[in-house]
Amino acid sequence: MIRAYMRPNGLVGVRNHVIVLPTVVCANAVVEEVGRRVPGVQPITHPYGCTLDPVANDEMTRVFAGIASNPNVYATVLVALGCETVVGQQVMEMAQAAGARCALVTVQDEGDTFAAADAAEKVARSFLEEASKVERVDCPEDGLIIALECGASDAFSGLSANPAVGKAADIMVDMGMTVMISEITEYMGAEHIAAAQAANDEVKQQILDVVARTERNLAAIDPACGLSDITPGNIEGGLTTIEEKSLGCIRKGGSRPYVQVVEYAQRPTKKGLVMMDTPGQDIQSLTGLMAGGAQIGIFTTGRGTPTGSAIAPIIKVVSNTQAFNRMRRNLDLNAGAVLDGEKTLDEMAREIVTTVLAVAEGKLTASEIAGHREFALRRYGSVGCIY
Repeated sequence: MIRAYMRPNGLVGVRNHVIVLPTVVCANAVVEEVGRRVPGVQPITHPYGCTLDPVANDEMTRVFAGIASNPNVYATVLVALGCETVVGQQVMEMAQAAGARCALVTVQDEGDTFAAADAAEKVARSFLEEASKVERVDCPEDGLIIALECGASDAFSGLSANPAVGKAADIMVDMGMTVMISEITEYMGAEHIAAAQAANDEVKQQILDVVARTERNLAAIDPACGLSDITPGNIEGGLTTIEEKSLGCIRKGGSRPYVQVVEYAQRPTKKGLVMMDTPGQDIQSLTGLMAGGAQIGIFTTGRGTPTGSAIAPIIKVVSNTQAFNRMRRNLDLNAGAVLDGEKTLDEMAREIVTTVLAVAEGKLTASEIAGHREFALRRYGSVGCIY
């Protein structure tokens, strides 16, 4: 058992946020103003929400509703402009149908941004007061969904951080948790290995299909896009091809069978190891994972990265001691100890699981202490996904 927040719909939250979320970029100023007025809320801003095709509108509606209904969120103040293509009322209704505590403020209905900020502030203060009365209680560990992500990888990532997380993933799946791995662009060239790990033929085919779809979408943009996830930092860190990067990345998933493949921002319905179709861009991927219900993220890195999440604690595991010492205020765990001969992969895995449980009970991660609330969405439309 862990001490966490049991929601009325039976989901388990590890944080108790009140968030203020715009449905469109035009409402960002209102959200920022509420954040200034009401200490304790989590204001989230973004450049999305309008002049999108129906496919993109539908996905963004699902993402915003998924963020609002993440179990780490006690309540959400949605702020709409009133004329955007992502419709605030639809977001609210979808979030409420998933069990979210949610209210909508529309700028054009209130009169102007100043009046909207007054209205949103009033709702946010009411939600915060309610949230302050909610206490942690005993909750089952198998209520946790753990998101796996990697970014700013280097050649050591596949030797220390990723396999250590993979062993931790096995432990957590065996404890009954759901572990959700992402970044389909970083399965390219290694999809046959993941497919061989599928629980059944249906899941095996879904793994192969989602990677093939990603390759087709990239090829429709530019044949060279297969190299798009190899960054200058990756190359400087010793990675040479997307296949080489993929072989290290997929090790985060461990050795348990893949039981389900879900779309971007879709909540898994099965417990165990799950694959989500997300892009390789770190924040776009994390947002989809959290919209899919993940309460905690484990983020491996080689070069080092400070990024976090607007609603979930992100545990940073770095592949080498040099990077850990350089960026230790942004990082949580040093898997470089494996390369240094100070710990085995099994010992590192147990440390990761212990940290996950501590964070679930309220321990702050480095990204939380630093105040990181990054938020980004993939742009998926009727002509395919641009990663």
